[in-house]
Amino acid sequence: MKKQFTTPLLSLLALAALAGCASTPASSTPAAPAAPAPLAQQYCPQVAVLAQAQNLTTFLPGRSDIGAQITTARVTGVAGSCLLKVKKNLLDVKFQAGFSASNGPANQGAPITLPYFIAITQGENIIQENHYTILLKFDGNASAAQATSKPFTVELPNTPDSAQTQILVGFDMTPGELSYAAAHPAIGP
Repeated sequence: MKKQFTTPLLSLLALAALAGCASTPASSTPAAPAAPAPLAQQYCPQVAVLAQAQNLTTFLPGRSDIGAQITTARVTGVAGSCLLKVKKNLLDVKFQAGFSASNGPANQGAPITLPYFIAITQGENIIQENHYTILLKFDGNASAAQATSKPFTVELPNTPDSAQTQILVGFDMTPGELSYAAAHPAIGP
């Protein structure tokens, strides 16, 4: 995420002012440097993958053996930016999520559509939750596939509360899939 910091800029200006004073003859009065306009504070939210919903393994109905495995998928990460709209004092948070999936023995190379969510939270409270799907295609005899979500934009007020906000991405999972993921945390394509 893109953030602006004022400390290095102010330190450089202070050093430049001191250097200017050292080279100015004692008889002349140095001009005072113009104070820089303060950079606006940004209160960007955290955008991340929800660890409990990062890995998803699907099986043929009623089975959970390796021969019935359709796929093991993973939300590989989230990338984006957080920019301040100064005039409106709003944050423009843009991001995309990455996904990967394995071609399980029961899948036979068919494209896979997997459900995922994006949730905006503050502490334990879910402010908003939206549901989507991602299509992963296995080219030829490929054993793995990757995909990137469409770009998302979330607009938030530039207030301290927004710094306490999280935007979380994860798979929509059944209770059985959640239990399997908790019991097999290292599994992933």
